[in-house]
Amino acid sequence: MRRAAGLSLLGGSGALLALSLFYGGGTSQDRLFWIGAAASLLAGLGVAGSELGATGRIRLDGQGRAALALGLAFLAWSGAGLGWSIAPDRTWAFLNRGLVYLAFFALGLLVAAASPRARTATALGLATLLLGVVGWALLGKVFPGLFPDGGRVARLRSPVGYWNALAFLCALAFPLGLWVVTDRRRPGPVRAAGSLLLYLAAVALVLTFSRGGLVVAAVAVLLWLWATEERLESLGALVAATVPAAAVAGWATTRAGLVDDLQPSPVRAADGRWLALVLVLGAVVALALSYAADRSIERLDPASRRAWGPRLGGALLAVALAGAVAYAAASGGPERWLDEFRGSGEVSQGSARLAELSSNNRWSWWQEAWTIFLRHPGQGTGAGTFEIARRPLRQSDVVTTEPHNLALQALAEMGMVGLSLGLAASLAALAACRRALTCLHGEERRAGLALATVVPLYLLHALFDIDWDLVATSAPAFFVAGVLLGSGQRQARSPARPLRAMAALALGCALTYSLAAP
Repeated sequence: MRRAAGLSLLGGSGALLALSLFYGGGTSQDRLFWIGAAASLLAGLGVAGSELGATGRIRLDGQGRAALALGLAFLAWSGAGLGWSIAPDRTWAFLNRGLVYLAFFALGLLVAAASPRARTATALGLATLLLGVVGWALLGKVFPGLFPDGGRVARLRSPVGYWNALAFLCALAFPLGLWVVTDRRRPGPVRAAGSLLLYLAAVALVLTFSRGGLVVAAVAVLLWLWATEERLESLGALVAATVPAAAVAGWATTRAGLVDDLQPSPVRAADGRWLALVLVLGAVVALALSYAADRSIERLDPASRRAWGPRLGGALLAVALAGAVAYAAASGGPERWLDEFRGSGEVSQGSARLAELSSNNRWSWWQEAWTIFLRHPGQGTGAGTFEIARRPLRQSDVVTTEPHNLALQALAEMGMVGLSLGLAASLAALAACRRALTCLHGEERRAGLALATVVPLYLLHALFDIDWDLVATSAPAFFVAGVLLGSGQRQARSPARPLRAMAALALGCALTYSLAAP
């Protein structure tokens, strides 16, 4: 019964994550209701089953409990803002989002308690889902009819609905793909799928034209290389996948039907057919290079592998630094970069934006958020109210719901108290994830290392985008945090606690009511 309950939790959580990624509907409140209600009820049932002994009992160490308590305090403060918010309906919507993410966190804890191989299963499942996401995104370029509104705006964003969010998911695919490829105990087809994930994620990442996504992807790779022991294998797999991906993406940027707005359907369809051919050829090259690199590394003795890893990494770092220096010399240096970043000019929506440094109105939004904080330093204007609070201050007609910086958003909307609680919860979660990794061994530790990159990458990306408003980015991050913070806890056959089980069911129903009431 315990095994069946654990599999049901894992399967139900996977289905909800798939719905979040493929049918999250961007910032849609309607989609959030259905996904959130299902997550809340499943979490309530799962916690009730845990208290009745049907699955492993949820256990958190001291750091995990501190992270959870601070997160709950942050949500409680956002809810308390209903008493002074300038738009209470938006504050309630903000609170509801936080409660939905809390339900995903609880599901992660339940999965970790129910299965001793929860980290491995979660990493494999998330890698599979991301392969489906990037595959579907590129398929929408091959068949334009699958890409909603693809003729008007060409930037890749389906199925998530927002290009920067899709870029963030592509960045998450890198450590997970490298984890799959470098595990020699896995069958050949599984490792080939990992190489394919790296290749497709790299192509899709470029076609989103998201500069922040490229930065997060680079940080993701660096985090994995810092954490893993298979550095040479990871670098070989990375080069094998990204070289053909760069060639394919570079070719795609020359085709109007793939990267230019307002293109007629025949042009998009013709270029889509060519993209299908080029993608397949690139995939063949990527798999061949990955196989050749793997065989070459396999012939080396362990000492040579340890020696060549830093050498190859140093060579790639030197190339990157040389490129950065050359770009700095050609573009005028840091002072001009800062001026361009703070400029108010609109950034192009095509591939040319990758070479631009403008913040694309973010600097103005950040200044507006700071001004709102100075006017309401203690309590803020209420969670989720930035769009309304900025109207007397705005410096442009560009409409935005958030300042594209979660820290400044919390500062403006919830004051110093909200920012302090949010920062404390984030730091506690990072510390708890790091502590949880020390309890893992073998295959579970390697999977945990790949998953552990998700939380810091989410926090980094949230400093310049609206990840809190998107269930497609937030649900996986909170679920993974739950799996990690619940890791290393052995299952215990404890006495049933029916009162706690009933309270868990009541809490799940109450959360669902909160989602439905507005």
